[in-house]
Amino acid sequence: MSAPVAAIDVGTNTVLLLVARAGTGGALEVVEEIGAMPRLGSGLAARGSIDPAAAERVLDALRGFAQRIEAHAIPAARVRAVGTAGLRRARDGVEFASRVARETGLALEIISEEEEARLGAIAIAAEGAGADALVVDVGGGSSEVACEALGLRRSAPIGAVVLTETWLATPPLHAGGWPALRAAARAAAQIFPAGVARGRPVWAIGGTAINLACCAGGFARFDVHAAEGALVPSNAAGRWADELAALPLDVRRTRPIEADRASILPAGLAALAAVLERVDAQAIRVSGRGLRYGIARELLARNDAG
Repeated sequence: MSAPVAAIDVGTNTVLLLVARAGTGGALEVVEEIGAMPRLGSGLAARGSIDPAAAERVLDALRGFAQRIEAHAIPAARVRAVGTAGLRRARDGVEFASRVARETGLALEIISEEEEARLGAIAIAAEGAGADALVVDVGGGSSEVACEALGLRRSAPIGAVVLTETWLATPPLHAGGWPALRAAARAAAQIFPAGVARGRPVWAIGGTAINLACCAGGFARFDVHAAEGALVPSNAAGRWADELAALPLDVRRTRPIEADRASILPAGLAALAAVLERVDAQAIRVSGRGLRYGIARELLARNDAG
């Protein structure tokens, strides 16, 4: 039996741990998977640096992850922890990564937009989508589009947390409210190649996409397992973005979505809608198996080669 590896994704909204080993026939066998929503990027749009309370929440989650890695007896060579848009954006991101190493023993690597897109594409290609698939990953601080067959890896600085805090906070950083948020998302999405999704399978990965599938599928409640692999019309993203944005937060939480994501989900869906419109996607497959799965696959290939 293959020894396990550990992959950690420190995002703007969530922190995720995947412990996995090589299964039969090239499959990835999940040993343990843990997620938390400490919202590292809370207040980042206004401060430009990491909020102390957010830093403590993330550190608490990472301490727990380190304990689980130790319980599985996984050596450092089989562990990779990465930070994405929140740490790229924060002026004290490198300082925070050093603190993580001191206090948890985890070497936290702040990766580039291109590396983030690449790892997401690897994760989905390995799940059977193939290198021709276009992969869209909307996170808390940025959105990536990648296609291995095209060598495409691009990122835009739009995500659920940063859009919410810029346009919908009280008070907002910029005036204009929801219409301005939608317009800003569409403008930022112009960085992606127009129409690149035509004739290609399109996968949307991450929490925003999974929540969309639960809403579009008419689920009674949020169910990540039932949503995995669901086919969703692309225009559902904008429709649900507008519908949820119009609801008070307490009513929004009665929909089949994650309660902790309710405050930022409309903005995440607006970002997803803008990207899908730009690339001209007609329908998407959704998956919660994001870049941590790409990390795990690379760790297994590197450590178990030969």
